[in-house]
Parts: sequence; structure tokens; C-alpha cells
Amino acid sequence: MAGIDEKRLYDVICVGGGPAGISLAVECQTMGLDRQGVLVLEKGPEIIQAIRQFYPDKKMTLANYKNLPVETFGVLESFPDLTKSETLDYFADIISKYQINYHLNSEVSKVTPERDYFRIQVNQAELRAKVCAIGIGILGRPNKPDFKLPVKLRKQILFDLTSQPVKNEKVLVVGGGDTSSEYCQILFQENCELTLCYRSEDFHRMMPVNREAVLKMEASKQLKILRSCEIQEIVDDGGRPKVLFKKPEQFPAESFDKIIFAIGGSTPVNFLKTMGLEFDEQNWVKVGPDGETNIPNLFLIGDLAVSKTGGSIITAYNSSYRSAKRILQSLLRDREQQQTQESR
Repeated sequence: MAGIDEKRLYDVICVGGGPAGISLAVECQTMGLDRQGVLVLEKGPEIIQAIRQFYPDKKMTLANYKNLPVETFGVLESFPDLTKSETLDYFADIISKYQINYHLNSEVSKVTPERDYFRIQVNQAELRAKVCAIGIGILGRPNKPDFKLPVKLRKQILFDLTSQPVKNEKVLVVGGGDTSSEYCQILFQENCELTLCYRSEDFHRMMPVNREAVLKMEASKQLKILRSCEIQEIVDDGGRPKVLFKKPEQFPAESFDKIIFAIGGSTPVNFLKTMGLEFDEQNWVKVGPDGETNIPNLFLIGDLAVSKTGGSIITAYNSSYRSAKRILQSLLRDREQQQTQESR
């Protein structure tokens, strides 16, 4: 692996090159760790691939996302609301400014705790680190419906707004969270005829600003909302997806140009369980206030350190700051113990 020293015992390896991994590297360097000893691994071909891949071009990055706190405690300060391109430039500037040891196309398949370090399988190589931090985000693959989708309609049934342009079309958005609202707002600007299908009556999972947006669109006839509505089946109607609903007397079958599912994604639970982490009764990994798990020197940062529902970029910054302080204490303690043993 070019640019990565496979023989080196790194101080810290961070699995995940998003805001949490980037901010952890910044905090560790600022607190005194050698820049080359802190390695950030991004599995994608470009920096913060998740934002690049899953954020629509018109989606804003909000400092107060989900009304979470905007105060930061570490080196990186809060930021104004940014467009997708501004967000990518913002993090590229941070990587450059702090000369972060950041490597692309580095997918981690396994993390194995040993007595004094971690073995980290990256592509075909095995790296070692005294401390491992996991900052891969809460979502893996997007959730898909539990009914079979017509194979011939792959281009008409989507799970994000980045895989292909959607303009001037009749579109059904399925979901009741913030992403579904944001998709509707973006698609309206693209002159689409919009319908939103949600299985519940109220949009209790949306931020107030997104809930108000869809209700305002509904009131002005820009958006049709199907409440307490579930899909029974999707069939091929001459190359267009036709939706059959579970309550046909209330929701007649209807054909659309595109259907976009915004129903969340799978969490990386299995990956975390292979490391031997402890989970609570909600099947979520247990972490301390500084992000350290039941395995010493193994940390969760970013969304993983918050909850199943995730957090914001600011909460990622703060979790990295808390973890960095603990990491420095741990490394200093281990160094002192080693020096004591060598002096005997």
C-alpha cells in the first residue's frame, strides 16, 4: 500500500475518513502526537466519500442539524451552513492545513485486538496501532422494502438522489424522516410532480424545519402526502413503476416515473460485534463518556458514539475531542509503564 508503512506501529489508526476521523486527527496532532503516527483510513476513492456519494448537490450541511448543540470544545470551530460543494472544500482545506495522514481506497475488513496493539486488515495489508478509533457512521447500505422489486425497473426505483438526475418527472418519495423531506424540497426545485408516502400519521422523526417545509408544500399544493399509507407491491407498468397500496379503497394504485425510498440504512452492528464489543439491550454498543468501549484503547467516535439515530458534524467534533484527550492519557500511561519496565 503506497504511502502507508506496514511495518510501523501507529499511535492511532482511525477507521473512517469522515468528519469524525478528520477531527480526531486534528485534535491528536494539536495535543502533541506525531502527525505520521496518526493514520486516517477512507474506504472511498475521494475524501469523505459518504457525503460526496449520498448528499444531493442541493442538500445543505447545517451546523445545528437536528437542533443539536453548535458549541465546539476542541480546535475546530463551528461553521456556517454550507452547500455540498462548500462542505467538501471545507474538509479538503482542513486535511491540507493540518497535513493529515489521510489515505483513500483503504477499506477495513477486520479489527483484531491483541495484548498491546490492534491488528487492522486494510485491503490486502495488515496494519498495527496502539489505539484504534472507529468513525464509520451509523449507516451502511440503504434499507430496502421487504417486497420484491421488478428487476427491469432498476433505473426507476432509487435509494438516493445522487445516482442519477431526477427532473421534470412524477415522483413518489417513500419515508418520514429528514431525508424524505429534503428530497421533496430538492425535487420541487427540479420541477417534479411530488407525492410523499409515509406509514404513520405524523412526521415525528423530522426536524421542525423539515416538518414545516413539507406541511407548507402540502398546503400550497406543491406536494401530495399519503399518511398512514404502506406499499403492498410495485409492478411494471410499461416501463414505469406502478404502486399497489395496502389500503386500495383509500389509496388507489398509481404509476410514477420514479420512486425514491428514503427509509434509512443498516447499521454496522455485525462489523462491531466481530471485535468483541459489548452491546446493550437495544442492541447498540456500550461506550463510556469519552467514547472508549469495553476493549481498552478501542474507541467509537462520531455518530457511533452518540446513538442509533446519529448526530451532527459538531457532535462528531466534540466526540473526537473527548476521545483524543483520553487517547493521549492512555498513550502517556503506557509509555511510562514501558519506561519503568525497561529501567528495571
